[in-house]
Amino acid sequence: MSRRPRPLTARQEAVLAVIKVWLAERGHGPTVREIGARVGLASTSSVAHQLGRLEAGGLIARTGRDWSTCVLVEEQPARRPGLRSRGPGAGADGYGRRPAP
Repeated sequence: MSRRPRPLTARQEAVLAVIKVWLAERGHGPTVREIGARVGLASTSSVAHQLGRLEAGGLIARTGRDWSTCVLVEEQPARRPGLRSRGPGAGADGYGRRPAP
């Protein structure tokens, strides 16, 4: 039995939107207080809680100790089973087939 990830709450979506805009405009993440001011949270603890939930959900990651070092985690494209790479080593003709001897 696999667990489905919970959908984001409105507050988590707001925090994620602030981070996206901030990174695009400034190139680095906002501080906890800056996020709180943008989403209407006065408590830094509640902002940190929301950031922790986003990090646990795999949507953001920190490159350092502070939350201001957070970056967005790029979603990896889903791999379809049965498809093979046509890159190097995929066979002589690029489709996994080798020429007849």
